[in-house]
Amino acid sequence: MPPLFPLITILVLGGGLLYFWMTDHVMRSAAVVVNSVLLLASNGLWWALRRRGCRLRRLGILVLVGMMIGAFFKFAVRYEGSADGTAWPQLAFVWQKQDRPVVPELRDAPATNATTAAPAGARDMPRFLGEKGDGVLPAAEFQTDWAAHPPREVWRIQIGQGWSGFAVAGARAITQEQRGELECVTCYDLNDGKLLWSHTDKALFTEFMGGDGPRATPTVDVATGEVFAIGGTGLLNCLELATGKKKWQRGVLQDCAAPKNLEWGKSSSPLLTAAHVICSGGDSGVSLIAYHRADGRIAWKSGQDGGSYASPVLLTPGGVPQIVTVNRNSVSAHDPADGKTLWTFDWPGIFPKVGQPVQTGANRLLITSSYGLKSHLIDLQNGRPAALWGSSALRTKFSSASVIGGHAYAIDEGTFCCADLETGERVWREGRYGYGQQIRVGDGLILILAEKGFAALVRATPKGLDEIARLEALRSKTWNPPTLAGRFLLLRNDREAVCYELTAK
Repeated sequence: MPPLFPLITILVLGGGLLYFWMTDHVMRSAAVVVNSVLLLASNGLWWALRRRGCRLRRLGILVLVGMMIGAFFKFAVRYEGSADGTAWPQLAFVWQKQDRPVVPELRDAPATNATTAAPAGARDMPRFLGEKGDGVLPAAEFQTDWAAHPPREVWRIQIGQGWSGFAVAGARAITQEQRGELECVTCYDLNDGKLLWSHTDKALFTEFMGGDGPRATPTVDVATGEVFAIGGTGLLNCLELATGKKKWQRGVLQDCAAPKNLEWGKSSSPLLTAAHVICSGGDSGVSLIAYHRADGRIAWKSGQDGGSYASPVLLTPGGVPQIVTVNRNSVSAHDPADGKTLWTFDWPGIFPKVGQPVQTGANRLLITSSYGLKSHLIDLQNGRPAALWGSSALRTKFSSASVIGGHAYAIDEGTFCCADLETGERVWREGRYGYGQQIRVGDGLILILAEKGFAALVRATPKGLDEIARLEALRSKTWNPPTLAGRFLLLRNDREAVCYELTAK
């Protein structure tokens, strides 16, 4: 056995570790675990086999040590899911109490039809990523210097598990959460955080990395007084906004004849048109399904590429209203009236696609992802999609990009970045926010809810990043999208929810 073998393995495997970590490679956590095991195992074998006459004894010791380490991790250590978006394992000793707030189990609690007045400065944010679902909110109505004008904490409550955000209509803030074996749609008073009503279903989506609970943000129609919420297992509820009373319910996966759910659960929010509520499909099969809003009857089905984790959105490339949806291996557009497929762009990849498609001009769409899958700028000038470029500059694993002028800004594998829309090339990359979420406020500001739970208000330009305000809001892993309802900022994760009032201009 060569005497320099340990040095060689340290240089090769250690160099690999350094490369994966410094480049923010999408597989860096897996690389750290695998390379560390290989480093220990290979050097252990080198130690056992390098000296004649005692190889069997040393191999026995090596095997015994390996069995002891394996037994330790099997019987003394508990896996508690991913510590962050890199999939780094979160471990605890089995005798340690789980650090999770105890929330009471909810039952259906319909409210009376009493009205609750919205506080001054509140605005509706009735769906995921804003009124149009495009991640663009109106210009800030609040002071942006939070050091000089600190936000006022209005209320803070413990909440059930899940990665849903809030939808706000008047004084009602609606979200989804898991409490025990019950999947809940809950409505809280924006004024004080008190529970106004809850709707529950005996349903539980769970997976070992992301944990338990629903993932999608409810969609509210303020004009008709309806709430549409889809849970992690595909249950779609239509509820009364005022009381939470159920109007109808459907099983999206069953209606799509999907052979199975998405690996990480149904995460896409429902899209509303005048006549229909539209949802994406399961792991394969039907891509989109539309229901009549009045009674939940199936109106149409379209596509055969299954769904993904982005929400269907109504866009107008070429001036033509169309539902654009990200599927398992493609992006497609559909006629809102009957679901007819207008065009399809092939985008194969076995890993999740989460980023929302963003319209960047009259005929162009930006689609972004991570996991080694390239992002693309699609041109639709002739009614047929063509990629103007493919780039790895915008690796949006959990979030969506914001477009300002001729540049796109996004959380790229945990670090904020800027990319030129004409070329797809990265302009700069700075600012560690982890695998958080973002939304654009007016023409120049971006609100980021970081993975560690703090909120940041940044001004991003092609010249660089300027973080102008920061608010320490939550104290644990946060993958939920932020909700900015006028001057009211609602933030939550799988443990707690908090509402701040931002100072008026």
